[in-house]
Amino acid sequence: MALTQVLKCKKREIKTTGYLNQLKRDELVPAVIYGKGKENLTIVLANKELSRVFTHIGTRGIFSLEIEGEKQVVMAQVKEIQKNRISGVITHVDFLTVKMDEKINSMIRIHLVGEEEIIKKGGALQLIVREIPVSCLPGDLIEVVNLDISGMEIGSKVLLGDLALPATVEALEDADTVVANILASSVEEPEVKEEKPAQPSA
Repeated sequence: MALTQVLKCKKREIKTTGYLNQLKRDELVPAVIYGKGKENLTIVLANKELSRVFTHIGTRGIFSLEIEGEKQVVMAQVKEIQKNRISGVITHVDFLTVKMDEKINSMIRIHLVGEEEIIKKGGALQLIVREIPVSCLPGDLIEVVNLDISGMEIGSKVLLGDLALPATVEALEDADTVVANILASSVEEPEVKEEKPAQPSA
């Protein structure tokens, strides 16, 4: 399923320090939309809505930016997010415009299914790669690719080529890249010592 989410925003004209402080008090996030051959556009978004959307689909999707007063939406992907180091609150976002008929580079999360079966076999999962770089059209971008490892044996390796990516999504790393290892569990059963019966006192 393609990741596309609507974000409502407003143009931001004033850039003074006092204005930026007012945005913080109003729980608004300043942002910039960058585009090839286009003038940068400064906007503001509601922090609450932005956080909700990023929590729902992450930051890897394609965002349909609906700017108040503008008829045409702007399709974009997140280029950079700045957060407060202490509170974790989003303080600024950079967007990069995309064309729906031109391929983009992005990241897809790997989700391995069936780890509990590996544990039952006495194995342990060593995850090496959590995300893979891909190239695809914006409308073909997916959030996650699943791989069932329940039938794999201890000592096996999960390779990038084992992932069933859609035909419209191209991995940008070699197919023999190791994604995960199925190792023997290092947890050993504790040795049970026999307790000798106490000797009767003389």
